[in-house]
Amino acid sequence: MKRNLFSLMAILLAMGAMATTANASPSQVGFGDLRADLNGDGKVTLMELMMYNHDIRGN
Repeated sequence: MKRNLFSLMAILLAMGAMATTANASPSQVGFGDLRADLNGDGKVTLMELMMYNHDIRGN
């Protein structure tokens, strides 16, 4: 019983790691990345972030 439980936990952990990696998008940036600061004021707003991510995806 313990071996089955350990196997199940290992499988679930591996699936979780793969799902997290699959959802990661290296092309998008977040609020902490000043590349998205389009007006140069040192603060990244939601609109700047959306516009920057939209532009780098080429949509």
